[in-house]
Amino acid sequence: MRKVTSIHADCVAAIAGWITGGTYPPGTTLPIEPALCSELGVSRTVVREAVKTLVAKGLLTTGPRVGTRVQPKSSWNLYDPDVIDWRFAAGVDEDLLRDVIDLRLTFEPAGCEFAARRATSDDLARIEAAYADMAAAVDGQGRYFVADIDFHTSILAAAHNQFFAALSPLITAILKVSIRLSVRNRDGAAASLPLHRVVADRIAARDPEGARLGMRRLILGAREDIDRGGPVDPGFIAGVGG
Repeated sequence: MRKVTSIHADCVAAIAGWITGGTYPPGTTLPIEPALCSELGVSRTVVREAVKTLVAKGLLTTGPRVGTRVQPKSSWNLYDPDVIDWRFAAGVDEDLLRDVIDLRLTFEPAGCEFAARRATSDDLARIEAAYADMAAAVDGQGRYFVADIDFHTSILAAAHNQFFAALSPLITAILKVSIRLSVRNRDGAAASLPLHRVVADRIAARDPEGARLGMRRLILGAREDIDRGGPVDPGFIAGVGG
C-alpha cells in the first residue's frame, strides 16, 4: 500500500500536470469534486488537500459560485521547485528556456566571483570532489547529473551569501532543468568538463573575474548545446552514468 503522503503528492502532481500541460488552461474551471475523485481514484479528502496545495502555490483559486479556477501563469509561484518541475515535465518552451538561462546568468557568475574571494579550504575540496565525481561519471562510474548539480551548488555555497543559501532549492530545481536539457549523452558531458575545470581552477586561484567569466562561458555553452541538440542516451540521462 502507498503511504497517504504519496497519494497526496500523486494527486497534486496529476492536477498540476493537467494545468501546466494545457488540459485546463488559465481561466478554465476544474471538474467538480466527485468527477475529480472518480478520475484520480482518490477520496474527496485527498482531492481537497491537493487543491489546497495548488492554491498555495498559485495555480488555482477557489470560491463560491466560481468553483476551482486555474490562475494565470503570472499568479503561479514560479520560484517553487515543484512548479518548476511540473512545467519542465509538461515541456519546455522557448520562453521558459530563455528565462532559465537568464536566471543562471544572473546568479551563478556572481556566485563564482564571491566564491573566488571567500571560499574556505573545505569549500574548495567540495568543489573539487564534485568535479572528480563528474569526470568519473563520464568514464562510467557514478551519476553524472548528481555530480554536476553538486558542483554548481557547492560553488554557490562557497559564496557564503545567506540569500544565495536561502535560494538553494530554487537554484537546484533550475539546474536540473538546464543540465538535463543541455547534457544529452556521455559525449556532451565529456565536452563540458574542460569548462567546469576552468571555473574550479579560477576559484581555487582566487581569481574572481576569471571565475565569473568562466561560469558565464559555461552557461552560454550549455545554451548552445541545447540549441544544437543531438542524440539522447536514455541511460546517461537517467543519471546512471554507466
